[in-house]
Amino acid sequence: MIEKPIIEKPSEDIGGQKNGVGKKENLKQRAYLNTVSSMMDYTANRLTGLFVNPFVIEGLGTSLFGIWQMLGQFTGYVNIADTRSSQVLKWTVAQKKDVASVEELRKDAGAAFVVMLLVMPVILIAGSFIAWYAPYITHAEKAHYDLIRITCSLLIFSVLVFKFFELFEAVLRGMNLTFKRMGVRAIIVILGGGLKVLAIIRGYGLIGLAVVQLFDTLLIGTSYYIVVKRNVEWFGFAKPNRSNIFRFGKLSAWYLADAGANMVNTNSDKILLGIIAGPVTVAYYTLTKFIPAALQGLINRVILGIMPGIGKLLGLKEYDKVNRVRKKINSVSLLLTTAFGVTVIIFNQSFLNAWVGKEHFAGHTANALIMIMTIQDTFVKNDAYIISATLDIKKKVFLTLISGVLFAGFGVVLVSKMGVAGLCLSFMISRLFLFIGQRRVLAALMKTETQTAFNINYRPFVTAILMLGIAMWLATKTGSIGIYQVILFAPAVFVISLPLFYFSGLSKAERLELQQIITSIKFFKSDSGFSKN
Repeated sequence: MIEKPIIEKPSEDIGGQKNGVGKKENLKQRAYLNTVSSMMDYTANRLTGLFVNPFVIEGLGTSLFGIWQMLGQFTGYVNIADTRSSQVLKWTVAQKKDVASVEELRKDAGAAFVVMLLVMPVILIAGSFIAWYAPYITHAEKAHYDLIRITCSLLIFSVLVFKFFELFEAVLRGMNLTFKRMGVRAIIVILGGGLKVLAIIRGYGLIGLAVVQLFDTLLIGTSYYIVVKRNVEWFGFAKPNRSNIFRFGKLSAWYLADAGANMVNTNSDKILLGIIAGPVTVAYYTLTKFIPAALQGLINRVILGIMPGIGKLLGLKEYDKVNRVRKKINSVSLLLTTAFGVTVIIFNQSFLNAWVGKEHFAGHTANALIMIMTIQDTFVKNDAYIISATLDIKKKVFLTLISGVLFAGFGVVLVSKMGVAGLCLSFMISRLFLFIGQRRVLAALMKTETQTAFNINYRPFVTAILMLGIAMWLATKTGSIGIYQVILFAPAVFVISLPLFYFSGLSKAERLELQQIITSIKFFKSDSGFSKN
């Protein structure tokens, strides 16, 4: 594990290193470019889902659509058997890229590849069990058992294919060069969406959807390989020594535990809801959550674009800079989530009425709770990303496991009584525990006082609560408006909410910091002035 700083010089003085990779790097500009690239991909993904889902619901029916959603989450459980060597490679490259030799970086890539190969048989065995029991977990009709198993097997194979190509993505992210494949994935996702619609229209059903997903994975993975080969001069696989493999295996074991804990904690909501309330309720929950999840994903892409730069600062042990960046991240997150939250709470019912029909809306209480839990989860994820970037995740793993147990325990009780609303409350209780625990872990890692980590600025918090409360009241008055009114009024509400929170919720110092970030970014300039690597 990397426990000592790799270099003691400040980040702006890095240059002239052994591999020529350590040339001056504008972290803000690259964070902006990475974010634009990631948001293009994610926007294409969500807009494609917006277009495709009505066809899928009509072609499969509400029950099979709910099962399709459960299978997508259920097949992700094979990640519990994954060592997450790609994650270790990403953060290792992010910390070592400016000081390590070409041979050392290639040995790290080789070690990640060997560790991935060693675990593949375990993933195949786990996937076989998942595919076999999938019909029972999803409450499928007996006539659909073979259909569900074939579909599940194809989805699991798609996950395995992605695991191989994920190593190339890890190198690209670790080198802070995600923007180099800007637009490529978006095009592939749009193509895949068209193929899914075609598969449904031609009557290929669940199996057709799974085949298209596998095809998408192959195309996306191949594109990562091409981009890495063109833009990362040092990339290659060198034979690792035993100590290198052991180090990666040890780190990967913790990332494996972290993946398993996160699987229980964040990717079990549809499974839990489906087991207790049935696949139809899963469909209502998934569709009502579509827009909140999409908006959270956009914000997460902003944060992920910054993470490789934070990984570099962590490698240099520049904790004061990390803490300043973290505070700015949280300010931006609260600004965006509040404005998005107000808009979604008011107009989500009207949007669903026009999109898939009013019978698929989970209700005003569930709608508001879904948005609030999404906002809460955004801040938990912000802290989790930073802890993961330190490569010291032991405490985070235990906290996430306990949080998952709390979610499952409360979920079994509350979902049976309150349905979707009970699921949201269970999620929020578990996330509160995780938020507090992660703040303590960050305080220890950043060498700051625990009390400082919990300093709460009540002004933005109270402002956000008031704005969301007003939105909940307005939502009961706007459920019957049409889609054209939504298209007109929703952007207006968002545009009004942004400055309202900006001036009411943020202090003058916080506003100045955000202005400095925006003015320091050259929005129409590429990174061509910097080193390729």
